Amino acid sequence: MLNKEWFINKINSFLREDESNRMTGVDGILFWEPDVIVGICSGDDPIFEYYKKVVGPFHLTPVEAYSKHFSVEIESPENLSVIAFILPTNKITKKENFEHSKEWPGERWSHTRLYGEQSNQKLQKYLLSEVKREFGVDGIAPMTEQKLYKVHQKHPDAYQGVWASTWSHRHMCFAAGLGSFGLSDGFINPRGKAMRCGSIVINYKLPSEGNARPSDPFEYCTKCGQCVERCPVGAITLENGHDKQKCHVKVSSTVPYIQNHYHIPIYSCGLCQVNVSCSDGIPLKK
Repeated sequence: MLNKEWFINKINSFLREDESNRMTGVDGILFWEPDVIVGICSGDDPIFEYYKKVVGPFHLTPVEAYSKHFSVEIESPENLSVIAFILPTNKITKKENFEHSKEWPGERWSHTRLYGEQSNQKLQKYLLSEVKREFGVDGIAPMTEQKLYKVHQKHPDAYQGVWASTWSHRHMCFAAGLGSFGLSDGFINPRGKAMRCGSIVINYKLPSEGNARPSDPFEYCTKCGQCVERCPVGAITLENGHDKQKCHVKVSSTVPYIQNHYHIPIYSCGLCQVNVSCSDGIPLKK
């Protein structure tokens, strides 16, 4: 039966068994712990049109993504479902990224950013192939499609004018009721902010959990300021939240450090995601 439990079981099995989820370049530990959470949102939920205002008019709705990919006109958007999921980062990786340095990312965190994300994209394609094989249902993983996915480094209609994409996994997770955003723009959820997330769209109507999302997009952020203190360049403030451009400058500066120390071509940071109250779950409000 195609339902939420089917996706949870498929994802956890993939994470346990597929070699792409192993940090073979370090010590073979798992990138993502097989303890995922999954949320579902109807393809015709009004929030997707709202995202065109808060992210940018270029942000695709599920209907747009699906119809552009398959070159079809969607007559019943309510029959589309967005499947969003949270991949919890390995606890060893989080611990190392805190203890390694106050300025630079750890080795495991950097490998996770490069090869763990490759595993995430492989997982999305795997889910689509399994849905098609077992149920004859078509779907799409927008972030894996070059003709659909684009990151706008600068765009006059984007939030802060910089760094906004045509498909955001975090926004899909919010739409599906999995959590809320925080000061750093990280996504706070029951598995914690230190994670990666993913989303796909399938042409199959599943019960929507959109009514579980909070009315406040920052509902679970306590404004404790710990991420502010963790950021080495002051890209997060209590007053203004996350400065994407300042963050980008810092993240870009990690490329030569990672190449010299870990010998892989990637950028990473994540210092604001570890040793803070929302690293491993939703923090309690005082």
